[in-house]
Amino acid sequence: MATVGVAALSGCSGDTGNGDGTAAPDEGDGEDDENGEDEEEEERPEGVSAEEFESGPVPDAYLSATSLGGEQRDPDGLRTKSDVSFSEYEDAREMEAHQPGTCCANCADYIPDKDGDGFGACAEVEGYVGREDWCTIYESLPEPEVPEGMSEDELATAEVPEPYRTASSQVGETRDPENLSSHEDVDLMESVDAIEEGVARPGQSCGNCAEFVPDKNGDTWGACAKVEGYIAAEDWCAIWEHVSEEL
Repeated sequence: MATVGVAALSGCSGDTGNGDGTAAPDEGDGEDDENGEDEEEEERPEGVSAEEFESGPVPDAYLSATSLGGEQRDPDGLRTKSDVSFSEYEDAREMEAHQPGTCCANCADYIPDKDGDGFGACAEVEGYVGREDWCTIYESLPEPEVPEGMSEDELATAEVPEPYRTASSQVGETRDPENLSSHEDVDLMESVDAIEEGVARPGQSCGNCAEFVPDKNGDTWGACAKVEGYIAAEDWCAIWEHVSEEL
């Protein structure tokens, strides 16, 4: 968790393809345009037009959903993607405003994938949003405060509150308090650091991991079905598995 308790503020080891067990999308659709050049087709959910992908509407589950940072999405108060220089992570790296490792998955305004199509939404920007995207209004998730009566050093091994001890993860896996890995075992760290160091792919964080147990008591901490101690949504570890794979 980086500074707050051994890696509590962090968020899988690098792999091929999209970094979530799936192959990377093709760069083109294999068809030539009238100039004989291969037309590049943007990856988007089945049945969603390019216009809908860019500016919505998004599925009902996202219309007024709450972001990772606790902000409710207002469908009537959104900015366009062009307004915020919205781009994919690799393109964002070339922008002066971009900070290494930052992406939508560890942004306070991000609303993670809810229907298994691989895309989420944003509390501030219209259209579909991928976890590996980025824009100029990126906002870091707030650092959770150390619970009262506990030190930072204790967060990594502390017994989590009762609502988390045998809770279900985001895909319904029950947490077993007697069968958990340590933060050190799974290289838990902040997702921003993991992405910057190249051990995680852009878009990976505990907030969109299948094993994550989201905040249940309002202290902004969560837990993990596989790892002991307190876990934050912006953390990451080497057993990361995207929630969409299990939906």
